Amino acid sequence: MKIGIDARSLENSKTGVGRYLSNLLKFWKNEKSIQFVLYFKDQIPKEELADTDNFEKVLLKNPLGFSSNFFFQHFLLPNRLKKDKIDYFFSPFYLKPIYCPVKSSIVLHDISYEAHPEWFDFKSQFVLRMLSRYSAKTAQRIFTVSFYSKKEIIKYYGTDSEKITVTNLAPDDSFSKIEDLDKIKTMKKKYGIVKKFIFCIGTIFSRRHISEIIEAFEKISDKSLEYQLLIVGKNVTHPFVDIDKKIELINQNIKNNSIIHLNSVSEQELMALYSSCDFVIYLSDYEGFGLPVIEAQFFGKALLTSYNTSLIEVGGNSVEFVKENTTEEIQRSMEKVIFNEDYKGQLVQKGAENLKRFSWEKSAMETLNKLLY
Repeated sequence: MKIGIDARSLENSKTGVGRYLSNLLKFWKNEKSIQFVLYFKDQIPKEELADTDNFEKVLLKNPLGFSSNFFFQHFLLPNRLKKDKIDYFFSPFYLKPIYCPVKSSIVLHDISYEAHPEWFDFKSQFVLRMLSRYSAKTAQRIFTVSFYSKKEIIKYYGTDSEKITVTNLAPDDSFSKIEDLDKIKTMKKKYGIVKKFIFCIGTIFSRRHISEIIEAFEKISDKSLEYQLLIVGKNVTHPFVDIDKKIELINQNIKNNSIIHLNSVSEQELMALYSSCDFVIYLSDYEGFGLPVIEAQFFGKALLTSYNTSLIEVGGNSVEFVKENTTEEIQRSMEKVIFNEDYKGQLVQKGAENLKRFSWEKSAMETLNKLLY
């Protein structure tokens, strides 16, 4: 059995899709009866599965000399799948080749572009709404990461329920708690963290209400002088909101550097930030899963999140739900956690129990079994 995989998401710094695929591969490498062929566009990452003998890595260079996702996906990849006699093609992203010479599966992590097209620019709408719909229709199987997302796929695409398999996410298999105080101290000094801090992690989409989080923090800053707010994520708001300018003005108003924004951090720094923060806040109007919910719980932290979409399913009774994503409700939930240590401790305990529901090994094997049968 030969399974071909679109592995572009493993190139350069891995985002959510890359981390998803990487965690599946860590368990698939033990399936020696299956040959996995990983297809890359620009470069083959040296550190990815270097010592596995059932993984073949193939670089599909564009003979025309330019880098193009469209050309890679819809011209180079189909030809190579046929040449390599692939039995099954797996795409961890939303799309597959328009012409795919073999049976295929795709992963729809969410379909926010269907539910809220106003959040996306024209190019993203075209690629995701048109090509993703076609991919979902023509693929033999669709994987998604929550039962909420499964319902959304059925609602917008009319897909047969039996065609969709739910396999949950889990904290990254490489994660571990950082207990080295010197490492944490060095990392905090690097980023200007001098107090307890609230950690807000994730790409800054418009739906994630970073502006309201900042405003809520400003309102509580005079009551909780011992706190800072750290936001980590690239700003891709549409329409664009100048988050950094807003932070600068609020920091001037409260007369200290209490709010910090970083575009990205290394994996080691991410683990150190999770390990040393006071609690985590992750809000959204729409999520297919909401990985920071269980990442925070892995590191033993209380979490504030929105009461909607998949976040209800993933968080269960183990989180502080912000009933509405307004400045006032965010402030209320922040104060509830900051000023009630017993309640914060209860959230940590419930989070540890909630975390037991999620496993990469389970998700990897469930996915592979559906690919094979």
